[in-house]
Amino acid sequence: MSNVARELWRVVEPYHQVAYRSPEAAAAYEALGLSAAPQQYFANRLAVLGPIGATTAAAVLFGFNPAYVGSVVPAVWSIADPRAVCAARQEAAGACLRRVIPGIDSSPRIESFAATARALVERLDYAGSPIGAAAYDQAYPSDPVVALWHSFTVLREHRGDAHWRATAAHGIDPVECHILHAADGAMPEDLLQRVTGWDDAAWKAATTRLVSRGLIVAANESLSLTHDGRITKRAIEAATDAHADSSIQAVGVERVLDLREALRPWIALIMDADIIGAWKMREALWRDE
Repeated sequence: MSNVARELWRVVEPYHQVAYRSPEAAAAYEALGLSAAPQQYFANRLAVLGPIGATTAAAVLFGFNPAYVGSVVPAVWSIADPRAVCAARQEAAGACLRRVIPGIDSSPRIESFAATARALVERLDYAGSPIGAAAYDQAYPSDPVVALWHSFTVLREHRGDAHWRATAAHGIDPVECHILHAADGAMPEDLLQRVTGWDDAAWKAATTRLVSRGLIVAANESLSLTHDGRITKRAIEAATDAHADSSIQAVGVERVLDLREALRPWIALIMDADIIGAWKMREALWRDE
């Protein structure tokens, strides 16, 4: 079942990502006065929780330097009301999806896709999932294109919350998680450090901790996982996947896999549009290559 959860994620993530740095999203956030990329990112992720403070924001996001989060939150809420941000990102997502997926409105299956995704989110367990639960509590869009995006956003945030719980349960802290990720070859180390706001001292200390615990090897300015590191990484990912199992089972594995397969051409169009920033680096994951 957990493999099905991961396969579903491979279409959920790119579809959800259009509300971050697409031209439509950037323009929508700029219209609210959010001109800087960190303002746009944190407002987008956190608006469903309301005008929360920096400590709460850093806690639910887990992997960001609290000082970096605090440089944006809560000041961002004096620029843009969270409710306005929620409305703007939905509108931007719909506009972007209609641009990059020609004929999406006339697809004979858009209604059924949205219905399957909604069935999944209605059967999730939201205990311990603050961002996922807050996203789920938003009014459900009547527009099926945006409704599918909304449900996929709930699924993505629920998975993200589950991932951080699993990460912490395996003894990996908010800095170490990114270094472990880089050592696995998922994304460049310098990119992960830059976008999460950790300074060199914190990054170096976390690297040293992981080396001393036998989870990574750091040599010649590169990182790699050890055998124990690979076991830890796989265990975290398996635990993350498992949080969606009951929902998938309730909806039906065949129905979920049909959704995943049917959306592959749309995901390819999203990738071709080159609008999802750093996730482009994981193109093979989204394209089945």
